[in-house]
Amino acid sequence: MAADSLSRHLADRKTPWPHFNHYLVAYLSYLLFYPVPWLLGYHRPTLPGVLFSAAAMLLFLLVYFAPYRKDRYYGYGEIILTDLIGYACAWTHGDWEVYCIFAAGMCARLPERRQSITMVILLQVVLIISGHFRHKTTLEVIPGAFFSIITYMGTLVQWQLGIRNFELREAQNEIRTLATTAERERIARDLHDLLGHSLTVISVKAELSERLFMADPPRARQEINEISQIARTSLREVREAVSGMNGASLLREMDRARKALHTAGITLALTGRAPPADAPPNSVLALALREAVTNVIRHSEARTCTLTFLYDASGHIHTFTLEDDGPLQATKPARAIVEGNGLRGMRARLAASGGTLTISPRPQGFTLTATTLP
Repeated sequence: MAADSLSRHLADRKTPWPHFNHYLVAYLSYLLFYPVPWLLGYHRPTLPGVLFSAAAMLLFLLVYFAPYRKDRYYGYGEIILTDLIGYACAWTHGDWEVYCIFAAGMCARLPERRQSITMVILLQVVLIISGHFRHKTTLEVIPGAFFSIITYMGTLVQWQLGIRNFELREAQNEIRTLATTAERERIARDLHDLLGHSLTVISVKAELSERLFMADPPRARQEINEISQIARTSLREVREAVSGMNGASLLREMDRARKALHTAGITLALTGRAPPADAPPNSVLALALREAVTNVIRHSEARTCTLTFLYDASGHIHTFTLEDDGPLQATKPARAIVEGNGLRGMRARLAASGGTLTISPRPQGFTLTATTLP
């Protein structure tokens, strides 16, 4: 499964192959064993043998790094050719079995595990048969086969570890991407709720000020001052929302809702007790209340809104219900109304805190209930 995952990424050329297989370079140290029989005096090197060995080594390096150029696994061609290079160098009396060891290591990078095991076993069988025909004793053949198996197992472990690390990095990148997306959605929801409510109130107050400009100039001036104050407050709240430091208070939000509804000619009636002044901030419910009031002002012809808070055993608010008595300003029945960005954002914010949003149409008006975990 991991190999399939990596091969898919390799096909998309998302993986820096040389960086992923940087340990391949370390295995080249095996080539240092090739001239050991010459250095120990077991066999005297000849000029043709040295030149042939150098040419064979260059050919091997081209084969060894072939996957680097095309970002792919080793194939049977590279494995068999590497093994054949070793047998071709046998007449030089160097330690030609190092190429058989390299071939075994390449088997660990075959895409399928069954193919990998079968291939490495076949290579050892060929090595043993070759030793028999070259009149090698068992003790002379066993070291090559032993180090081939050890190299295969070590390479396989490193390969699997590299795949796990690669997938872990991919998962971390995905988590960072999801976190960034979630933060952007949070900011978008907060800005929508903050600016939507504030601009709605500013629009209503501006229309009221225009009507009062000639009839009641002092009241018009008061409304204009409140517009300026709302704009400054909204700017501060936008900065807090962007920095993730919004700690909205339900009591403060209820007072804002009463003023905004009053400006729109709607009376807010509170059923039960109001939130205490020392209640801890509850941004989720406060922003939900703000969006609910904004929807009433924008889309309803209500004259009265009724607000009810529910408390848990410790005295903390976990639910509010907002009811209005006006029909929705829509051509479709209330049950057919499609939720806009505000209600979708409210529902997402409540769901993130384990809560729910319920909207129940009534013959006159509707009931909105927002709940968080008690």
